[in-house]
Amino acid sequence: MNFYERLQSLAKENNKSFNQIEKDLNYGKNTLYRYKVQNPTQERLLELSKYFNVSTDYLLGITDTKQLTSTESELSQLNEINQKRTTNLVKRLLKEQEPPVTSEELFPYHVMDQALSAGLGYVYTDELNYSTVYWNKEIDYDMATWIKGDSMEPEFYSGEVVLIKEQNVPDYNGQICAVDWDGNSFIKKVYVEDDGYTLVSINDKYADRFVSWYEEPRIIGKVIAHFVPVPY
Repeated sequence: MNFYERLQSLAKENNKSFNQIEKDLNYGKNTLYRYKVQNPTQERLLELSKYFNVSTDYLLGITDTKQLTSTESELSQLNEINQKRTTNLVKRLLKEQEPPVTSEELFPYHVMDQALSAGLGYVYTDELNYSTVYWNKEIDYDMATWIKGDSMEPEFYSGEVVLIKEQNVPDYNGQICAVDWDGNSFIKKVYVEDDGYTLVSINDKYADRFVSWYEEPRIIGKVIAHFVPVPY
């Protein structure tokens, strides 16, 4: 039994029409009918799993066991933002578990041992130490550093390497940049105002921060890539 057939069966068991389910879950009209030719997103799968109180594997036709696992039950209780963060984290961890590519395909990156912050800021000095890490893509960059903190999740994670490039034409408005401010460094989305910069986090638990020109903020460069180093 495939997903659509299982969905039809559950709707019948619960005396629910597809129209009623769509209204209950605030879906657009005919959303469920589309799953006759495609599977739902992970987010929708979890929502339907919670709605019918069955496991996602049951919905997908993988098993005939209806009950939710403890992990699925906990995940279904998360709000939409946290479900996305959890899904992205799982993808990142799975990526880290992938076997390393051969050494011929790896490229070295010299990374500052002191991290730039994706949180509240991180002090650094001119006395910098560097370590070498490897990635299977070759990108031209001016500076590489570690991410520290969670303010740019779910796009950037603590422990990743970010590559920074200075721009010949310094148009940083709306870009994710490395910013030096009052002896601290940050990774933030930058918006240029008449009297300074507004520094914005992706993680909505962090408030925007305004830095006036009088505080002499400096854009180090634009973030052009980020990655988890490949074991070498």
